[in-house]
Amino acid sequence: MVREGEPPPPLAKPVKASPTPAGEGAALVAAHNRVRAKHCAPPLAWSKELAAIAQKWADHLRDEGCGFEHSTTDYGENLAAGTVGALDAGGVVGMWYGEIAKYDFRKGGFSMETGHFTQVVWRDTKHVGCGTSRCNGMEIWVCNYDPPGNVEGEYRENVKSESCH
Repeated sequence: MVREGEPPPPLAKPVKASPTPAGEGAALVAAHNRVRAKHCAPPLAWSKELAAIAQKWADHLRDEGCGFEHSTTDYGENLAAGTVGALDAGGVVGMWYGEIAKYDFRKGGFSMETGHFTQVVWRDTKHVGCGTSRCNGMEIWVCNYDPPGNVEGEYRENVKSESCH
């Protein structure tokens, strides 16, 4: 996530689209694309590269005792956690998307209360890859996005209302 006043970090190499995997990966892409369509954002493609990075971070969080903190990659990132089995792909994306209720489309801009939502519907984002891990009865979800969203000064063109304005 790019913070206010920071330029987006340069990416080491472009991310490539991969075939969408079956199961959970496919469900995550579909859940993202259902809500993106409401905001006239083009569909995301799955990236095995982003999924591997997300899985590595999810495993790190597990190995550190179920901590809940963002990584320091060059990609956009959303995190979610819940009791094992409480969330599925649609529930995770739905939780992030639910932040729409607090987003001010007239004002735009970053907020800690809406950053997950804005990343999910960010129009310029092209790829997503996710990973999960479990520990202490919790399931941690990590999704990475490329190019990253939440770039200050670019909200009006990248986060559209449901009427696509």
